[in-house]
Amino acid sequence: MIRGAIASLGSRLLDLPSRYGFHLLVAAELGVVESGLFYIVFSVMVMLSGFGRLGIDRALTRQVARDVASHRHDTVRPAIASALRLVLMASAIVAMLLAALAFPLARHILHKPTLAWPLALGALSIIPQNISTVLGGALAGLHRVAFSQMIYSWLWPTIFCLVAVPLGLTGYLTVTNAVSLIAASFALTAIVGAVLLRHFLVSTPQNSGISGEKPDFLTPGLSLFTLELIQLLLASAPAISLGIGASAFETGLFALAWRIALIDNLLISGVAGMVAPKFAALHARHDRSGLNRSAAHAVGLVLCLALPVTACMMLFPGHLLALFGHGYAQGSSTLRILAIGQFVAVCFTAMPELLGMTDHAATLRKINIISFSVLFLGLAVLVPLAGSVGAAIATSLTIAVNGISASWAAYRLLGIFPLASLWQSVLSYLPGTPESRKP
Repeated sequence: MIRGAIASLGSRLLDLPSRYGFHLLVAAELGVVESGLFYIVFSVMVMLSGFGRLGIDRALTRQVARDVASHRHDTVRPAIASALRLVLMASAIVAMLLAALAFPLARHILHKPTLAWPLALGALSIIPQNISTVLGGALAGLHRVAFSQMIYSWLWPTIFCLVAVPLGLTGYLTVTNAVSLIAASFALTAIVGAVLLRHFLVSTPQNSGISGEKPDFLTPGLSLFTLELIQLLLASAPAISLGIGASAFETGLFALAWRIALIDNLLISGVAGMVAPKFAALHARHDRSGLNRSAAHAVGLVLCLALPVTACMMLFPGHLLALFGHGYAQGSSTLRILAIGQFVAVCFTAMPELLGMTDHAATLRKINIISFSVLFLGLAVLVPLAGSVGAAIATSLTIAVNGISASWAAYRLLGIFPLASLWQSVLSYLPGTPESRKP
């Protein structure tokens, strides 16, 4: 567990100079208003890209992890090829729709006609982004966690920064240029992911000369898509709602505060990405105690790492925001509220993934429907009333509802309650407690 977590988190910590370098460039070069416009486009791209994947990358991770654990190596290659074809077709449809609807969306819904061309160019990023995500899912299923996280998270912003730094320093970084560069970065990431996957598949044995059967990814993918959809909506719906119902300035404040609060999410997703295929393998072996132990270790590890980070966000929000440029410090209250929501998510690390990887996708789907309702209702009511602060309240409330509900479902269906197991482990090390005197 520790070795895997170090590999996964070590990879995810590369997000700090790469992903946050990306956000620093956007915030510093574009300013509050222009960065608000950029994040509206970026949020639309992120949200629609999920509909081009339909959870197939997560289903592929589960399938490959189970096949490897069960020594059904013949099915690995056909499964990856089938998933890639499905995602390619779905992504092409979504990209064409965004390109076709970019101008009416910018003019009549967002009421910002200048965003039409950036939205149309954003459609170019959907196909390479989704292909790279599927490749990352395959690498995760093969337990190549560090390489999977590289493709999933930090490689594309690294490429962006390496190209955007000279552009930004000479004053040529605009919303349109930034969107175009993102598309190119995803294309290079997909190429690297394909090379890595081919390399690791060479060491995957084939038991016979006959290709294994091709599994159905659409049904389990759609079930797992509800898990991804809540993450996509949390990442994009608040900024889009602010773009529709508030000013670009309010959107810029929220977008930057949200990106800083997502430092906790880097820890959560890093550990969850590492432990998700482990959940699938343990479930395939009917190892309930192993599931509980792995879940408790995941929560405990992220709690230890996230406590000092969250404390900094709560105590010094204005100073953190001011590092990105003039005017951002006005989002201090927004950052504090988002930090609270992220800490709640830390307490329930990997609980949604646990349900998704243990054949309880139907329960997960119900939880996410409730979470969708909370998010949409909260944004509809609070954004017009309080702008970025209202969006932060709606976002944090949704995170809390989702995490608590998933944890309760894991306890009810699997008898797993990581926080209780973790607390008992802590007590066992404290002198004078009954747990510490147990042999």
